[in-house]
Amino acid sequence: MSDLDIKKIVEIDASPKVVFQAISDPKELTNWFPDAAILEPRTGGKFKLSFFKDSDRRPKKMDQDFFPEGKVLELVPNKKLVYTWQHKTIPDFPETVVTWELEEIGKNKTRLTLTHSGFTGKEGDMKSAKEHDQGWSYFLDELASYCKKK
Repeated sequence: MSDLDIKKIVEIDASPKVVFQAISDPKELTNWFPDAAILEPRTGGKFKLSFFKDSDRRPKKMDQDFFPEGKVLELVPNKKLVYTWQHKTIPDFPETVVTWELEEIGKNKTRLTLTHSGFTGKEGDMKSAKEHDQGWSYFLDELASYCKKK
């Protein structure tokens, strides 16, 4: 891991199956994460999220819409999901990789490890590793709350 890589570990009061569904099903994703989602749940599948600046779903207003996209690199049901993450509309944003790893740690309890790697340090503003780190903290809290209700 580099100093710019983001790593978050959170314990969620839900089974790995429930958590995996929430992170891999486009209909579920939009309940806690983006405003719109495409995620083809297979290796090589298309991935694209839409975050609209005018959305009132996030506490921090954005200065523009964001559309991270990529492709699914690995998918192991209820255990692991890996995809590339790139902002193609943002010059010099590198192709980064988001990895979700799920581990059952008890009845209806999952340890989720999220890693977002590949930042160069040249990204600025809303595109920086620091901003993504803050965003992941917020959205992982949203994910935990969403899964707990299921």
